[in-house]
Amino acid sequence: MNLKRTFTIVALFLAALFAAIVPARVSAQDAAASDPSASGQAVPADDSRDPATPEPPHNGLWNWLKQGKITFNTRYRFEAFERDGAPFTDPAYAPTLRIAPGYQTPSFHGFSAYAEFNAVLVTGPADYSVPTVPSQDIAERPSIQDPRNMDLSQAYVKWTHRIANKNVALTVGRQEMALNDGRFLSVSYWRQNHGSFDAARVDADLPGDFSFTYAFINRVYRVVGDEATDGVPPTHADMISLAWTKPSKIRADFYGLLLNYRAPAQYSMSTQTYGLRLNGPYKLSENWSVVYTAEFAKQMNYGTNPNRVDANYYLGEIGPEWKQLTFKAGYALLGGRSLTDKLSTPLSPPFNGWTDLFANDPSGDGGNGLEARYLWANAPIKWLGGATGTIIFYDYHSDNLHVHYGKELDSALAYKVKRISDKWEIGWRFGRYWSDRLFSNAIRTSIYTSFTL
Repeated sequence: MNLKRTFTIVALFLAALFAAIVPARVSAQDAAASDPSASGQAVPADDSRDPATPEPPHNGLWNWLKQGKITFNTRYRFEAFERDGAPFTDPAYAPTLRIAPGYQTPSFHGFSAYAEFNAVLVTGPADYSVPTVPSQDIAERPSIQDPRNMDLSQAYVKWTHRIANKNVALTVGRQEMALNDGRFLSVSYWRQNHGSFDAARVDADLPGDFSFTYAFINRVYRVVGDEATDGVPPTHADMISLAWTKPSKIRADFYGLLLNYRAPAQYSMSTQTYGLRLNGPYKLSENWSVVYTAEFAKQMNYGTNPNRVDANYYLGEIGPEWKQLTFKAGYALLGGRSLTDKLSTPLSPPFNGWTDLFANDPSGDGGNGLEARYLWANAPIKWLGGATGTIIFYDYHSDNLHVHYGKELDSALAYKVKRISDKWEIGWRFGRYWSDRLFSNAIRTSIYTSFTL
């Protein structure tokens, strides 16, 4: 996005915010003469007002805006990625800096607004490829999806209300969102540009420990930015979720996601997906829990998709958790019968390994789809106070024909510098893929430091 367009969007957003605030302030002044509280008389409490909500602006717009919240995130990362075989003759190196300031207004009669800007700067030689960004497409180097970028990453208005002690929220505008673990819909918090959605979303608490979410998505902003050939695919998408929660025991979610892309290049990714997910943890005692997930989804072609799609998704995880030490074994199946009849997840970040080789449901050497079996462990490292370590081992096969794709070992270390600030983190991530019948051997690693307000 060029600067002129960015500043135009910012100006329109601030003008709309100013127009919404100023008339409300004038109305409040006009009503002051008839307000008993203005003369010091006692008035009954207003049960509909959240005591934590800032009062409407009495002393001017600036004083009211100072009650809002400033957000800020910055992260410097140096990432390296090396793959064997053609066309990769050189490794990729990506030194990038993310800067993301934001501001949330105080609530006024249940309404608030939020805006966030995001800039991704390349702080050294851009020796890496972003294939769908023409200016950064370097075919001989592996892909790292962190292009130079500057945009308005979030800009939305939110209305919240309580009805019979239940919360209802309506959010309209550009926003980040996720469905469950993000397998079918989420932004990517690991990439420097998270991505976002132009959407209208309703969240409601229902009686009996139920909750409901519906979102209509009009446009998707992918992590590769709007200068990419596939960076902002137009779509009409509906997401629905009905969840029931029993704290410390189970969460059950029935969900649906209907994607209908509007550009011919994405027609084949138009699908309808319906699923049921059950997950814990189930708490056994103060220190012991069982972590588990059981999920099934059915995906079929939808809308503009010219192909027949009939694919299943299975996920199963189970393991013990003791204090902060967690271990689990997992199994994921992304169904696939052919190049066109297989599960697709275009609105999700990469899963199944940190090399990102399986960002899409693969096909290769006669096999289609993905069967991933894995072991996962996470624990604090006592001799490094504030540090947490993670290690994952994957074994990959195809769904049909059971072709052995390869294996991967991932590990990570995240250290919060609590002596200075628990908002400062230093980390390292590593992925090593051993190829058998798909892709080529690969090593991917990164070091980073981040600070978040």
